[in-house]
Amino acid sequence: MSGARILVVDDEEDIRTILVVTLRRAGYEVASAGDGLEAIEAVQRQAPDLILLDVMMPRADGLETLKRIRQHAPTAQVPVIMLTARSALADKMRGFERGADDYVGKPFEPAEVLARVAALLKRWAHARAVSPLLSVLGDWFTAERMAQLGRDLEAARDIQERLLPPVPPTVAGLEAGAMLRSSTVVGGDFFDLVPMGDRVGVAVGDVSGKGIPAALLMVMTRTLLREIARDLDAPGAVLARLNRSLCRDMPPSMFVTLILAVPDPAEVGRVSISGAGHPDPVLVPAAGGARVAALGESAGPPLGMFEDARFDQTSLRLDAGDALVLLTDGILEAQEQDGRRPGVAALLPLLAAQRAQPPPALARALCEDVLRRGGSRIQDDMTVFTLRAPGGPA
Repeated sequence: MSGARILVVDDEEDIRTILVVTLRRAGYEVASAGDGLEAIEAVQRQAPDLILLDVMMPRADGLETLKRIRQHAPTAQVPVIMLTARSALADKMRGFERGADDYVGKPFEPAEVLARVAALLKRWAHARAVSPLLSVLGDWFTAERMAQLGRDLEAARDIQERLLPPVPPTVAGLEAGAMLRSSTVVGGDFFDLVPMGDRVGVAVGDVSGKGIPAALLMVMTRTLLREIARDLDAPGAVLARLNRSLCRDMPPSMFVTLILAVPDPAEVGRVSISGAGHPDPVLVPAAGGARVAALGESAGPPLGMFEDARFDQTSLRLDAGDALVLLTDGILEAQEQDGRRPGVAALLPLLAAQRAQPPPALARALCEDVLRRGGSRIQDDMTVFTLRAPGGPA
């Protein structure tokens, strides 16, 4: 929740400075107060999104300040993290009784403070989003119904995971590997191995939106794709026919991006590709480097938007050891901890450095790198499918 307003309250100037600088570097808007009375005046002027509050302070200590913050309606539910050198359980219990949400001990590590701040802000954002819904639905959310909803979502996730095909070691003579990570219980990303006459196509797709609506549309898209592709061998023709079907059935404001790569079983390394509003694949030569393999005018718009859209195809050649990486925008558009979105520029050096890895390990390394740079938070569904021509440098 970058951009959130945080109030730092501590009578030690050095500690205030460390916290303010740390939080601002992480993208937060930060104000500070030197004691409890200043803090009370600050929250009455403008309610922050989170408060870091020292326990031992002059004029009004942290516990008294916390009590008065909770009595002020606009800050009655605002998350508060207490800062204290006291580690006794009784001291912490008094803070929790007054309404503290968490504790950070002194001396502290800035990384721990950032982690606790991010976790509390996330919970607070969810609570604020759900609160109006709860007020409307009232007593519908019984414990029994919530438990049933949880079971239904777990069942839906299990069904969705079973739709993902097991990835064999090779597809039409090319080594293969895949990785999919969902940002919610169910999601809209998918990959599939699609029978196409005497060939097998590799499809990677991304349905707009998240959660249950995206998951349902993903299942519909996969079903139509398999039905349409079985008598065709050209990826452009498959996407054109799939697009017409989806335009008739697609809910308003939703769409699907998809890339379909079809290895040629008669010429190992030759791959025909067509795309529909989807990120271009990345080519990782065995000799070194990595670059985007732009589909250009052969690609069409997202599926389900324009019934008369054209979808052509292009062909590329993978020499021994070359890899082709198909991915979704959850990889490309991931936000780093400092708020930047470096896009494909952050991926190319990693792929080049990991080019000797087997395709399953390469796909896993790419997802793990995105998670590391984003602070282990899955912001969007992420899918990677990697094909590599056998051979190449040892």
